[in-house]
Amino acid sequence: MQYDDRGLALSTESAETAHALSLAAESFIGQKLDTMAHVNAALEADPGCVLGHLIKGLLIVGVRLPQRYPEARAELDAARAGGTANEREQGYIAALSALLNGQVLEAVSHYETLLQAYPLDLLAQRLAQLELFWIGESVWMRNIIERAAPAWSGDVAGFTHFQALRAFGNEENGFYTDAERYGRDSIERDPTNGWGAHTVAHVMEMQGRHEDGIAWLDGLKDHWSGLNNFVHHLWWHRSLFHLARGELDTVVDLYDQHIRNPGSPLIKANPSHYGDFQNCVDLLKHLGMHGHDVGDRWEPVADVAEGRIGNQAAPLSSAHVATALSSAGRDAAVEKYLAALRDFATTDETNNAARVRTAVLPAAEGAIAHQRGEHQRVLDVLIPARRSLWQIGGSHAQRNIFTQMLADSAQHLGRQDVVDLLLEEMLQRGFEQPAERLGLPNPTVH
Repeated sequence: MQYDDRGLALSTESAETAHALSLAAESFIGQKLDTMAHVNAALEADPGCVLGHLIKGLLIVGVRLPQRYPEARAELDAARAGGTANEREQGYIAALSALLNGQVLEAVSHYETLLQAYPLDLLAQRLAQLELFWIGESVWMRNIIERAAPAWSGDVAGFTHFQALRAFGNEENGFYTDAERYGRDSIERDPTNGWGAHTVAHVMEMQGRHEDGIAWLDGLKDHWSGLNNFVHHLWWHRSLFHLARGELDTVVDLYDQHIRNPGSPLIKANPSHYGDFQNCVDLLKHLGMHGHDVGDRWEPVADVAEGRIGNQAAPLSSAHVATALSSAGRDAAVEKYLAALRDFATTDETNNAARVRTAVLPAAEGAIAHQRGEHQRVLDVLIPARRSLWQIGGSHAQRNIFTQMLADSAQHLGRQDVVDLLLEEMLQRGFEQPAERLGLPNPTVH
Protein backbone atom coordinates (compact mmCIF):
# COMPACT_ATOMS: atom_id res chain seq x y z
CA MET A 1 0.00 0.00 0.00
CA GLN A 2 1.14 3.52 -0.86
CA TYR A 3 0.05 6.96 0.36
CA ASP A 4 -0.45 10.34 -1.26
CA ASP A 5 1.20 13.56 -0.14
CA ARG A 6 -1.40 14.07 2.60
CA GLY A 7 -1.04 10.55 3.99
CA LEU A 8 -4.19 9.12 2.39
CA ALA A 9 -3.98 5.43 1.48
CA LEU A 10 -3.91 4.34 -2.16
CA SER A 11 -4.69 0.88 -3.50
CA THR A 12 -1.38 0.46 -5.29
CA GLU A 13 2.02 -0.98 -4.46
CA SER A 14 3.79 1.35 -6.88
CA ALA A 15 5.56 4.35 -5.36
CA GLU A 16 5.82 5.80 -8.87
CA THR A 17 2.06 5.58 -9.26
CA ALA A 18 1.44 7.19 -5.88
CA HIS A 19 3.73 10.08 -6.79
CA ALA A 20 2.08 10.53 -10.20
CA LEU A 21 -1.38 10.57 -8.62
CA SER A 22 -0.30 13.28 -6.19
CA LEU A 23 1.01 15.31 -9.11
CA ALA A 24 -2.21 14.71 -11.05
CA ALA A 25 -4.36 15.95 -8.16
CA GLU A 26 -2.12 18.99 -7.70
CA SER A 27 -2.31 19.77 -11.41
CA PHE A 28 -6.08 19.31 -11.64
CA ILE A 29 -6.84 21.44 -8.61
CA GLY A 30 -4.43 24.10 -9.92
CA GLN A 31 -6.02 24.17 -13.43
CA LYS A 32 -2.74 23.12 -15.02
CA LEU A 33 -2.27 21.68 -18.48
CA ASP A 34 -0.48 18.47 -17.54
CA THR A 35 -3.14 16.73 -15.43
CA MET A 36 -3.91 13.90 -17.82
CA ALA A 37 -0.21 13.28 -18.46
CA HIS A 38 0.25 12.56 -14.75
CA VAL A 39 -2.79 10.29 -14.66
CA ASN A 40 -1.50 8.35 -17.64
CA ALA A 41 1.90 8.05 -15.99
CA ALA A 42 0.24 6.62 -12.88
CA LEU A 43 -1.63 4.03 -14.93
CA GLU A 44 1.44 3.16 -16.95
CA ALA A 45 3.30 2.31 -13.74
CA ASP A 46 0.29 0.40 -12.36
CA PRO A 47 -2.41 -0.38 -14.97
CA GLY A 48 -4.73 -1.64 -12.24
CA CYS A 49 -4.56 1.47 -10.09
CA VAL A 50 -8.11 2.11 -8.92
CA LEU A 51 -7.85 5.83 -8.25
CA GLY A 52 -5.95 6.38 -11.49
CA HIS A 53 -8.88 5.02 -13.50
CA LEU A 54 -11.36 6.97 -11.40
CA ILE A 55 -9.55 10.28 -11.81
CA LYS A 56 -9.33 9.70 -15.55
CA GLY A 57 -13.06 8.98 -15.69
CA LEU A 58 -13.85 12.08 -13.65
CA LEU A 59 -11.69 14.25 -15.88
CA ILE A 60 -13.58 13.00 -18.92
CA VAL A 61 -16.95 13.72 -17.29
CA GLY A 62 -15.61 17.16 -16.37
CA VAL A 63 -15.39 18.30 -20.00
CA ARG A 64 -19.22 18.24 -20.06
CA LEU A 65 -19.53 16.31 -23.32
CA PRO A 66 -21.99 13.40 -22.89
CA GLN A 67 -20.76 11.77 -26.10
CA ARG A 68 -17.54 11.02 -24.23
CA TYR A 69 -19.25 9.40 -21.26
CA PRO A 70 -18.66 5.87 -22.64
CA GLU A 71 -14.92 6.53 -22.18
CA ALA A 72 -15.54 7.50 -18.57
CA ARG A 73 -17.72 4.44 -18.03
CA ALA A 74 -14.88 2.24 -19.29
CA GLU A 75 -12.61 3.79 -16.66
CA LEU A 76 -15.25 3.15 -14.00
CA ASP A 77 -15.48 -0.49 -15.11
CA ALA A 78 -11.69 -0.79 -14.95
CA ALA A 79 -11.67 0.61 -11.41
CA ARG A 80 -14.34 -1.84 -10.32
CA ALA A 81 -12.62 -4.76 -11.99
CA GLY A 82 -9.58 -4.39 -9.77
CA GLY A 83 -11.57 -5.35 -6.69
CA THR A 84 -9.01 -3.68 -4.40
CA ALA A 85 -10.60 -0.27 -3.79
CA ASN A 86 -10.30 0.97 -0.23
CA GLU A 87 -13.11 2.78 1.58
CA ARG A 88 -12.16 6.21 0.25
CA GLU A 89 -11.82 4.96 -3.31
CA GLN A 90 -15.24 3.30 -3.02
CA GLY A 91 -16.61 6.79 -2.45
CA TYR A 92 -15.09 7.92 -5.72
CA ILE A 93 -16.55 4.89 -7.50
CA ALA A 94 -20.00 5.81 -6.21
CA ALA A 95 -19.55 9.47 -7.20
CA LEU A 96 -18.42 8.71 -10.73
CA SER A 97 -21.25 6.23 -11.19
CA ALA A 98 -23.76 8.83 -10.04
CA LEU A 99 -22.36 11.47 -12.40
CA LEU A 100 -22.57 9.12 -15.36
CA ASN A 101 -26.23 8.59 -14.51
CA GLY A 102 -26.85 12.34 -14.35
CA GLN A 103 -27.33 12.37 -10.57
CA VAL A 104 -25.15 15.29 -9.58
CA LEU A 105 -26.68 15.73 -6.14
CA GLU A 106 -26.02 12.09 -5.32
CA ALA A 107 -22.42 12.40 -6.51
CA VAL A 108 -21.80 15.43 -4.31
CA SER A 109 -23.34 13.61 -1.36
CA HIS A 110 -20.81 10.81 -1.86
CA TYR A 111 -17.98 13.35 -1.84
CA GLU A 112 -19.44 14.98 1.25
CA THR A 113 -19.64 11.68 3.12
CA LEU A 114 -16.11 10.84 2.04
CA LEU A 115 -14.86 14.20 3.32
CA GLN A 116 -16.44 13.58 6.70
CA ALA A 117 -13.99 10.72 7.17
CA TYR A 118 -11.11 12.18 5.15
CA PRO A 119 -11.19 15.99 5.46
CA LEU A 120 -7.71 16.24 3.91
CA ASP A 121 -8.90 14.73 0.63
CA LEU A 122 -8.35 17.88 -1.38
CA LEU A 123 -9.29 16.20 -4.66
CA ALA A 124 -12.75 15.31 -3.34
CA GLN A 125 -13.10 18.85 -2.01
CA ARG A 126 -12.31 20.32 -5.42
CA LEU A 127 -14.62 17.92 -7.26
CA ALA A 128 -17.49 18.67 -4.88
CA GLN A 129 -16.98 22.42 -5.24
CA LEU A 130 -16.98 22.24 -9.02
CA GLU A 131 -20.16 20.19 -9.23
CA LEU A 132 -21.96 22.46 -6.78
CA PHE A 133 -20.66 25.57 -8.53
CA TRP A 134 -22.07 24.45 -11.86
CA ILE A 135 -25.54 23.98 -10.38
CA GLY A 136 -25.53 27.14 -8.26
CA GLU A 137 -25.50 25.47 -4.82
CA SER A 138 -23.30 28.06 -3.15
CA VAL A 139 -24.39 27.50 0.47
CA TRP A 140 -23.77 23.77 0.24
CA MET A 141 -20.41 24.50 -1.36
CA ARG A 142 -19.32 26.68 1.57
CA ASN A 143 -20.67 24.26 4.17
CA ILE A 144 -18.54 21.40 2.88
CA ILE A 145 -15.29 23.32 2.86
CA GLU A 146 -15.85 25.05 6.20
CA ARG A 147 -16.56 21.68 7.80
CA ALA A 148 -13.11 20.49 6.73
CA ALA A 149 -11.26 23.65 7.75
CA PRO A 150 -10.29 22.58 11.32
CA ALA A 151 -8.25 19.71 9.88
CA TRP A 152 -6.11 22.04 7.76
CA SER A 153 -3.08 24.16 8.55
CA GLY A 154 -0.18 25.72 6.70
CA ASP A 155 2.03 22.66 7.14
CA VAL A 156 -0.38 20.33 5.30
CA ALA A 157 0.50 19.68 1.65
CA GLY A 158 -1.90 21.50 -0.63
CA PHE A 159 -2.88 24.18 1.89
CA THR A 160 -2.46 26.82 -0.82
CA HIS A 161 -5.22 25.17 -2.84
CA PHE A 162 -7.40 24.66 0.20
CA GLN A 163 -7.21 28.38 0.93
CA ALA A 164 -8.26 29.19 -2.63
CA LEU A 165 -11.20 26.80 -2.47
CA ARG A 166 -12.23 28.15 0.90
CA ALA A 167 -12.01 31.67 -0.46
CA PHE A 168 -14.42 30.94 -3.27
CA GLY A 169 -16.93 29.19 -1.02
CA ASN A 170 -17.00 32.31 1.12
CA GLU A 171 -17.11 34.79 -1.75
CA GLU A 172 -20.22 33.27 -3.33
CA ASN A 173 -21.96 33.55 0.03
CA GLY A 174 -21.07 37.21 0.59
CA PHE A 175 -18.32 36.73 3.19
CA TYR A 176 -16.05 39.05 1.26
CA THR A 177 -13.53 39.90 3.99
CA ASP A 178 -12.81 36.23 4.69
CA ALA A 179 -12.81 35.38 1.00
CA GLU A 180 -10.27 38.05 0.13
CA ARG A 181 -8.07 37.10 3.08
CA TYR A 182 -8.00 33.41 2.13
CA GLY A 183 -7.55 34.22 -1.55
CA ARG A 184 -4.66 36.60 -0.96
CA ASP A 185 -3.03 34.05 1.33
CA SER A 186 -3.17 31.43 -1.42
CA ILE A 187 -1.49 33.84 -3.84
CA GLU A 188 1.18 34.81 -1.34
CA ARG A 189 2.01 31.13 -0.99
CA ASP A 190 1.87 30.48 -4.73
CA PRO A 191 1.28 33.32 -7.25
CA THR A 192 0.44 30.78 -9.98
CA ASN A 193 -2.73 29.75 -8.12
CA GLY A 194 -5.41 30.66 -10.63
CA TRP A 195 -8.36 29.88 -8.35
CA GLY A 196 -7.01 32.20 -5.66
CA ALA A 197 -6.49 35.00 -8.19
CA HIS A 198 -9.96 34.35 -9.55
CA THR A 199 -11.66 34.50 -6.15
CA VAL A 200 -10.13 37.82 -5.16
CA ALA A 201 -11.19 39.18 -8.55
CA HIS A 202 -14.72 38.00 -7.77
CA VAL A 203 -14.69 39.90 -4.49
CA MET A 204 -13.56 43.07 -6.24
CA GLU A 205 -16.20 42.59 -8.94
CA MET A 206 -18.99 42.20 -6.40
CA GLN A 207 -17.77 45.26 -4.48
CA GLY A 208 -17.35 47.42 -7.58
CA ARG A 209 -13.59 47.84 -7.02
CA HIS A 210 -12.69 48.09 -10.68
CA GLU A 211 -9.31 49.78 -10.40
CA ASP A 212 -8.27 47.31 -7.68
CA GLY A 213 -9.37 44.43 -9.87
CA ILE A 214 -7.39 45.57 -12.89
CA ALA A 215 -4.28 46.11 -10.78
CA TRP A 216 -4.69 42.75 -9.03
CA LEU A 217 -4.98 40.72 -12.22
CA ASP A 218 -2.37 42.76 -14.06
CA GLY A 219 0.11 42.00 -11.31
CA LEU A 220 -0.48 38.26 -11.62
CA LYS A 221 -0.83 37.72 -15.37
CA ASP A 222 2.80 36.71 -15.87
CA HIS A 223 2.22 33.69 -13.59
CA TRP A 224 -0.50 32.11 -15.75
CA SER A 225 1.58 30.43 -18.47
CA GLY A 226 1.00 26.91 -17.09
CA LEU A 227 -2.77 27.22 -16.75
CA ASN A 228 -5.32 25.47 -18.94
CA ASN A 229 -8.33 27.21 -20.56
CA PHE A 230 -9.17 28.69 -17.18
CA VAL A 231 -6.69 31.44 -18.03
CA HIS A 232 -9.26 32.82 -20.49
CA HIS A 233 -11.73 33.15 -17.60
CA LEU A 234 -9.22 35.23 -15.68
CA TRP A 235 -9.01 37.56 -18.66
CA TRP A 236 -12.84 37.62 -18.74
CA HIS A 237 -12.74 38.94 -15.19
CA ARG A 238 -10.24 41.58 -16.25
CA SER A 239 -12.60 42.55 -19.08
CA LEU A 240 -15.52 43.04 -16.70
CA PHE A 241 -13.57 45.69 -14.81
CA HIS A 242 -12.82 47.58 -18.01
CA LEU A 243 -16.44 47.17 -19.12
CA ALA A 244 -17.63 48.82 -15.91
CA ARG A 245 -15.30 51.75 -16.64
CA GLY A 246 -16.76 52.12 -20.13
CA GLU A 247 -13.49 51.10 -21.79
CA LEU A 248 -15.19 49.13 -24.54
CA ASP A 249 -12.31 49.19 -27.02
CA THR A 250 -10.06 47.71 -24.34
CA VAL A 251 -12.63 44.96 -23.74
CA VAL A 252 -12.64 44.11 -27.45
CA ASP A 253 -8.85 44.03 -27.51
CA LEU A 254 -8.76 41.70 -24.51
CA TYR A 255 -11.39 39.50 -26.13
CA ASP A 256 -9.40 39.20 -29.35
CA GLN A 257 -6.02 38.70 -27.71
CA HIS A 258 -6.71 36.70 -24.56
CA ILE A 259 -10.23 35.26 -24.59
CA ARG A 260 -11.04 34.15 -28.15
CA ASN A 261 -7.79 34.36 -30.06
CA PRO A 262 -8.02 31.71 -32.81
CA GLY A 263 -4.22 31.56 -32.91
CA SER A 264 -3.96 30.59 -29.24
CA PRO A 265 -2.68 27.02 -28.69
CA LEU A 266 -5.42 26.51 -26.08
CA ILE A 267 -8.17 27.57 -28.49
CA LYS A 268 -6.69 25.48 -31.29
CA ALA A 269 -6.55 22.43 -29.04
CA ASN A 270 -10.09 22.86 -27.69
CA PRO A 271 -12.13 25.37 -29.73
CA SER A 272 -15.46 24.39 -28.13
CA HIS A 273 -14.46 24.42 -24.45
CA TYR A 274 -17.61 25.15 -22.45
CA GLY A 275 -15.92 27.66 -20.14
CA ASP A 276 -14.51 29.60 -23.09
CA PHE A 277 -17.94 29.54 -24.71
CA GLN A 278 -19.54 31.06 -21.63
CA ASN A 279 -16.90 33.79 -21.41
CA CYS A 280 -17.41 34.74 -25.05
CA VAL A 281 -21.20 34.82 -24.95
CA ASP A 282 -21.24 36.95 -21.82
CA LEU A 283 -18.77 39.54 -23.10
CA LEU A 284 -20.25 39.85 -26.58
CA LYS A 285 -23.74 40.29 -25.13
CA HIS A 286 -22.44 42.91 -22.71
CA LEU A 287 -20.74 44.79 -25.52
CA GLY A 288 -23.91 44.68 -27.60
CA MET A 289 -25.99 46.01 -24.73
CA HIS A 290 -23.52 48.87 -24.43
CA GLY A 291 -24.13 49.68 -28.09
CA HIS A 292 -20.74 48.45 -29.32
CA ASP A 293 -20.60 46.79 -32.74
CA VAL A 294 -18.90 43.40 -32.30
CA GLY A 295 -18.66 42.75 -36.02
CA ASP A 296 -18.66 39.10 -37.02
CA ARG A 297 -17.45 37.84 -33.65
CA TRP A 298 -20.76 36.08 -32.94
CA GLU A 299 -20.28 33.67 -35.85
CA PRO A 300 -17.59 31.32 -34.42
CA VAL A 301 -19.31 31.43 -31.04
CA ALA A 302 -22.63 30.50 -32.63
CA ASP A 303 -20.88 27.59 -34.36
CA VAL A 304 -19.93 26.29 -30.91
CA ALA A 305 -23.49 26.92 -29.72
CA GLU A 306 -24.95 24.80 -32.52
CA GLY A 307 -22.64 21.99 -31.48
CA ARG A 308 -24.08 22.17 -27.95
CA ILE A 309 -27.72 21.75 -28.98
CA GLY A 310 -29.03 18.80 -26.99
CA ASN A 311 -26.12 18.86 -24.52
CA GLN A 312 -27.52 19.73 -21.08
CA ALA A 313 -24.47 18.66 -19.04
CA ALA A 314 -23.72 22.27 -18.03
CA PRO A 315 -26.90 24.31 -17.37
CA LEU A 316 -25.12 27.67 -17.61
CA SER A 317 -23.77 26.75 -21.04
CA SER A 318 -27.23 25.58 -22.08
CA ALA A 319 -28.68 28.97 -21.16
CA HIS A 320 -25.92 30.76 -23.06
CA VAL A 321 -26.61 28.79 -26.26
CA ALA A 322 -29.83 30.76 -26.75
CA THR A 323 -27.99 34.08 -26.49
CA ALA A 324 -25.37 33.04 -29.02
CA LEU A 325 -27.75 31.62 -31.60
CA SER A 326 -30.23 34.49 -31.44
CA SER A 327 -27.46 37.10 -31.52
CA ALA A 328 -26.07 35.51 -34.68
CA GLY A 329 -29.53 35.49 -36.26
CA ARG A 330 -29.67 31.70 -36.59
CA ASP A 331 -33.42 31.36 -36.23
CA ALA A 332 -33.63 27.76 -37.45
CA ALA A 333 -30.99 26.71 -34.95
CA VAL A 334 -32.85 28.60 -32.22
CA GLU A 335 -35.99 26.57 -32.87
CA LYS A 336 -34.01 23.32 -32.93
CA TYR A 337 -32.36 24.28 -29.67
CA LEU A 338 -35.65 25.14 -27.95
CA ALA A 339 -37.23 21.88 -29.09
CA ALA A 340 -34.32 19.89 -27.64
CA LEU A 341 -34.44 21.91 -24.43
CA ARG A 342 -38.18 21.38 -23.95
CA ASP A 343 -37.91 17.69 -24.70
CA PHE A 344 -35.14 17.29 -22.13
CA ALA A 345 -37.10 19.26 -19.54
CA THR A 346 -40.17 17.06 -19.89
CA THR A 347 -38.71 13.57 -20.47
CA ASP A 348 -35.31 13.37 -18.77
CA GLU A 349 -34.93 12.09 -15.22
CA THR A 350 -31.50 13.48 -14.33
CA ASN A 351 -30.95 16.27 -11.80
CA ASN A 352 -30.34 18.79 -14.57
CA ALA A 353 -33.79 18.24 -16.07
CA ALA A 354 -35.43 19.99 -13.13
CA ARG A 355 -33.01 22.89 -13.49
CA VAL A 356 -33.73 23.16 -17.20
CA ARG A 357 -37.48 23.34 -16.53
CA THR A 358 -37.18 25.87 -13.74
CA ALA A 359 -34.29 28.08 -14.83
CA VAL A 360 -32.57 27.29 -18.13
CA LEU A 361 -35.69 27.36 -20.29
CA PRO A 362 -36.96 30.75 -19.05
CA ALA A 363 -33.43 32.19 -19.20
CA ALA A 364 -33.15 31.00 -22.79
CA GLU A 365 -36.58 32.28 -23.80
CA GLY A 366 -35.83 35.61 -22.15
CA ALA A 367 -32.50 35.94 -23.93
CA ILE A 368 -34.08 35.18 -27.30
CA ALA A 369 -36.87 37.69 -26.72
CA HIS A 370 -34.38 40.34 -25.64
CA GLN A 371 -32.31 39.91 -28.77
CA ARG A 372 -35.47 40.24 -30.87
CA GLY A 373 -36.52 43.42 -29.06
CA GLU A 374 -39.61 41.74 -27.60
CA HIS A 375 -39.28 43.54 -24.28
CA GLN A 376 -42.69 42.73 -22.83
CA ARG A 377 -42.00 39.07 -23.54
CA VAL A 378 -38.73 39.37 -21.62
CA LEU A 379 -40.62 40.66 -18.59
CA ASP A 380 -43.35 38.05 -18.91
CA VAL A 381 -40.80 35.24 -18.91
CA LEU A 382 -38.08 36.46 -16.58
CA ILE A 383 -39.96 38.26 -13.82
CA PRO A 384 -41.60 35.04 -12.55
CA ALA A 385 -38.38 33.04 -13.08
CA ARG A 386 -35.85 35.51 -11.75
CA ARG A 387 -35.67 34.03 -8.23
CA SER A 388 -34.92 30.61 -9.69
CA LEU A 389 -32.14 31.60 -12.08
CA TRP A 390 -29.47 30.62 -9.56
CA GLN A 391 -30.17 27.07 -10.69
CA ILE A 392 -28.45 27.62 -14.02
CA GLY A 393 -25.23 27.51 -12.00
CA GLY A 394 -22.05 29.50 -12.25
CA SER A 395 -21.34 32.54 -10.10
CA HIS A 396 -23.40 35.60 -9.23
CA ALA A 397 -21.22 37.53 -11.69
CA GLN A 398 -21.87 35.06 -14.52
CA ARG A 399 -25.62 34.81 -14.01
CA ASN A 400 -26.09 38.55 -13.77
CA ILE A 401 -26.27 38.92 -17.55
CA PHE A 402 -29.87 37.67 -17.39
CA THR A 403 -30.75 40.27 -14.75
CA GLN A 404 -29.19 42.88 -17.00
CA MET A 405 -31.32 41.79 -19.96
CA LEU A 406 -34.43 41.98 -17.80
CA ALA A 407 -33.48 45.44 -16.51
CA ASP A 408 -32.74 46.63 -20.04
CA SER A 409 -36.15 45.52 -21.26
CA ALA A 410 -37.81 47.11 -18.22
CA GLN A 411 -36.11 50.41 -19.05
CA HIS A 412 -37.26 50.20 -22.66
CA LEU A 413 -40.81 49.82 -21.38
CA GLY A 414 -40.48 52.57 -18.78
CA ARG A 415 -40.96 50.08 -15.94
CA GLN A 416 -38.97 51.76 -13.18
CA ASP A 417 -40.81 49.61 -10.65
CA VAL A 418 -39.17 46.52 -12.12
CA VAL A 419 -35.76 48.18 -12.26
CA ASP A 420 -36.03 49.19 -8.59
CA LEU A 421 -37.00 45.65 -7.66
CA LEU A 422 -33.99 44.23 -9.48
CA LEU A 423 -31.61 46.71 -7.85
CA GLU A 424 -32.88 45.70 -4.42
CA GLU A 425 -32.47 42.01 -5.22
CA MET A 426 -28.95 42.53 -6.55
CA LEU A 427 -28.03 44.13 -3.25
CA GLN A 428 -29.43 41.09 -1.49
CA ARG A 429 -27.28 38.83 -3.66
CA GLY A 430 -24.16 40.75 -2.69
CA PHE A 431 -23.63 43.33 -5.46
CA GLU A 432 -22.51 46.40 -3.56
CA GLN A 433 -23.06 48.83 -6.45
CA PRO A 434 -25.89 47.24 -8.42
CA ALA A 435 -26.91 50.29 -10.42
CA GLU A 436 -23.43 50.51 -11.87
CA ARG A 437 -23.70 46.90 -13.07
CA LEU A 438 -26.92 47.82 -14.88
CA GLY A 439 -25.44 50.96 -16.41
CA LEU A 440 -27.63 53.20 -14.29
CA PRO A 441 -26.89 56.20 -12.09
CA ASN A 442 -26.48 55.15 -8.46
CA PRO A 443 -29.83 55.71 -6.70
CA THR A 444 -30.64 55.21 -3.04
CA VAL A 445 -32.01 51.67 -2.77
CA HIS A 446 -33.85 50.62 0.36
